[in-house]
Amino acid sequence: MRGVITGREVLENLGLIYREFGATCLLRCLWVLVCGRSTTFLEVACQPEPQDRYR
Repeated sequence: MRGVITGREVLENLGLIYREFGATCLLRCLWVLVCGRSTTFLEVACQPEPQDRYR
Protein backbone atom coordinates (compact mmCIF):
# COMPACT_ATOMS: atom_id res chain seq x y z
CA MET A 1 0.00 0.00 0.00
CA ARG A 2 1.58 3.24 -1.14
CA GLY A 3 -0.98 5.71 0.17
CA VAL A 4 -0.54 8.06 -2.80
CA ILE A 5 -3.77 9.36 -4.28
CA THR A 6 -4.40 8.96 -7.98
CA GLY A 7 -6.51 11.00 -10.32
CA ARG A 8 -8.80 8.06 -10.84
CA GLU A 9 -9.45 7.72 -7.09
CA VAL A 10 -10.18 11.42 -6.72
CA LEU A 11 -12.55 11.46 -9.69
CA GLU A 12 -14.35 8.32 -8.50
CA ASN A 13 -14.88 9.87 -5.05
CA LEU A 14 -15.63 13.54 -5.84
CA GLY A 15 -18.95 13.47 -4.00
CA LEU A 16 -17.55 11.71 -0.96
CA ILE A 17 -14.59 14.08 -0.66
CA TYR A 18 -16.90 17.08 -1.00
CA ARG A 19 -19.45 15.79 1.56
CA GLU A 20 -16.96 14.62 4.17
CA PHE A 21 -14.08 17.10 3.81
CA GLY A 22 -15.57 20.14 2.04
CA ALA A 23 -14.97 22.12 -1.11
CA THR A 24 -11.55 23.37 -0.02
CA CYS A 25 -10.18 19.86 0.35
CA LEU A 26 -11.69 18.83 -2.98
CA LEU A 27 -10.07 21.79 -4.72
CA ARG A 28 -6.73 21.00 -3.09
CA CYS A 29 -6.97 17.39 -4.34
CA LEU A 30 -7.74 18.57 -7.86
CA TRP A 31 -4.92 21.13 -7.71
CA VAL A 32 -2.42 18.44 -6.66
CA LEU A 33 -3.51 16.34 -9.65
CA VAL A 34 -3.13 19.27 -12.05
CA CYS A 35 0.34 20.04 -10.69
CA GLY A 36 1.37 16.40 -11.00
CA ARG A 37 2.65 16.15 -7.42
CA SER A 38 2.80 12.80 -5.72
CA THR A 39 1.18 13.10 -2.30
CA THR A 40 -1.07 11.29 0.13
CA PHE A 41 -4.66 12.21 0.83
CA LEU A 42 -3.85 13.02 4.45
CA GLU A 43 -1.22 15.56 3.39
CA VAL A 44 -3.85 17.30 1.30
CA ALA A 45 -6.79 16.97 3.71
CA CYS A 46 -4.95 17.90 6.91
CA GLN A 47 -3.31 21.12 5.81
CA PRO A 48 -3.71 23.86 8.41
CA GLU A 49 -6.14 26.64 7.64
CA PRO A 50 -4.45 29.93 6.69
CA GLN A 51 -4.29 32.34 9.61
CA ASP A 52 -5.45 35.93 9.40
CA ARG A 53 -2.18 37.91 9.33
CA TYR A 54 -3.81 41.20 10.31
CA ARG A 55 -5.39 40.29 13.63
